[in-house]
Order: sequence, then structure tokens, then C-alpha cells
Amino acid sequence: MANMVNLLVNPGQVSPESGTLSHRSKLLSERLKNADGDQFYLVPYNPGLVPFYTWGHWVLIIVRPAKEASYYMDSLPHRSVDEDMRNIVNT
Repeated sequence: MANMVNLLVNPGQVSPESGTLSHRSKLLSERLKNADGDQFYLVPYNPGLVPFYTWGHWVLIIVRPAKEASYYMDSLPHRSVDEDMRNIVNT
């Protein structure tokens, strides 16, 4: 089993402050290209200011490259997937 630290994506690489959508997508792609078998990657992400909440809210994206699947985990009810992160993962 792979070292769990190696499966955690640095949130600074995908945050809006890290550059353009294209740049962040490339960083994530480079990170995932060496996926082995059924590995999954944990991508913490701060979607920014959420109405009625603070910058402290985080979501977790779980990416399974071999299955070409991703899962968006958000503890706040009735929220749609953050479009910025959706575009990064889809790209």
C-alpha cells in the first residue's frame, strides 16, 4: 500500500490563488499521472467565501484516476459542486 502522505494533494496547488485554471489543472494532472492501480488521491479545497460562513470552510475531493471518477465531499447541506474545482478536475 502506498504511503498515505503521497496520496494527499497539496491544497496550495489547486487554490484560486495558485494561478490560472489551466496552470492548476496541469499541476493536478502531473500529480495524478503516476497513479498505480486503484489508488485514490485526497484533494482538500477551500472554495472561498460561502454565504453566511467564513473562509474556514473546506471541502474534500477524492480522485480515483484508474476509474476516471471523482467525489466531492461537502459537509454543508444543499450546496452544489464548486465550479472552479469542477473545471480543474474535468480538465
